[in-house]
Amino acid sequence: MEKMFKNKNFVPIVLIIIIIILAFVYGHIIHLNIGRKNFVKSGEEIYERNKESNFSIEKIVLCSSANAINANEEQSLQDFNIYQYTDIAIYINNGEELSNKNTVKELYIDNISLDSLGNGGEKSLVYKNVLNFGLNQPVTESRTTSDISYKIVKTNQEDDDANYDEPIFYTDCSNPISLEYVNYNLKKGYQMEQNNSMNFNGSILEKAGITTESLDCKIKFRIKIISNNDEEYSCWLNFKLPLDDIYEGTTMKAMNAKENSYKFFRH
Repeated sequence: MEKMFKNKNFVPIVLIIIIIILAFVYGHIIHLNIGRKNFVKSGEEIYERNKESNFSIEKIVLCSSANAINANEEQSLQDFNIYQYTDIAIYINNGEELSNKNTVKELYIDNISLDSLGNGGEKSLVYKNVLNFGLNQPVTESRTTSDISYKIVKTNQEDDDANYDEPIFYTDCSNPISLEYVNYNLKKGYQMEQNNSMNFNGSILEKAGITTESLDCKIKFRIKIISNNDEEYSCWLNFKLPLDDIYEGTTMKAMNAKENSYKFFRH
C-alpha cells in the first residue's frame, strides 16, 4: 500500500514538470514571434526612410601616377625611392533646392581598409588638398592612415579663412571629397642608368621592374554625413584601383557610381 501511495504522488509531479516545460517552450515561441514582428516593422521603417535619399554619389574620379624621391644628399641620381599614388575625388549629389535636410553639418571618413592584393610598398589613404588634385607633388615619407573628420564651410567668410591643407568640405556639397592613396617604398635605392632619361610618372614603375600586379589594392571605407536636419547617412565604398595602364604615365578615370550602386543609407 505504501508503494502505491508513492506512485500516486509521482503523477502530479510529472504533470507539473510537463506544464512548466510547455510554458517555457510556448513562451519562447511567443518571444520569437514578437521579435520577428518587431524586426519586420523595423525593416519596413528603414525602407520607408530610404525610398528617397537626400544624398547620393554622383561620380568618382581617380588620377593615378608615380614619382621618385632622390634619397642621396649629393643628388647623384643613384638612390631613388619610388612610390605610386592615386588621387581620389568623390562628388556628392544633394539635389538642386538646398535646405537643412540636404546640406551637410558633419562629414567623416572612417573604417578605412587597404586590402593589399599585391606584395609591395607601404600603403596609406589620407586627405588631399583639392587645389592640388592630380598634381605630382613629392611625398617624402610614408603616411599614417586614420579616420578623417572634415571641417564644414558654411559661409563666404569661412571660405576665405579656410586652410585647404586640412580637411575641408562645403555644406552645399559643391566641392568633392578629396583623398590621396600612396603606395610608398615600392623600391629603394633605384639607380638611374647613365646616358638615359627618366620621366617622373607611371612609366618609372616599368623601368624599375615594378609589375602592375604588385600594385593591386582594394580600397574600402565609409562616408558618414550628418545633415543640418540632424539626420545621419552613411555610404560604403569598395573598389579596386584601376592601375592596369599605369605604365603609360598619368591616367585619369571616372567610375560610374550608379553602376556600382553606391548609395547613402539613412539611419
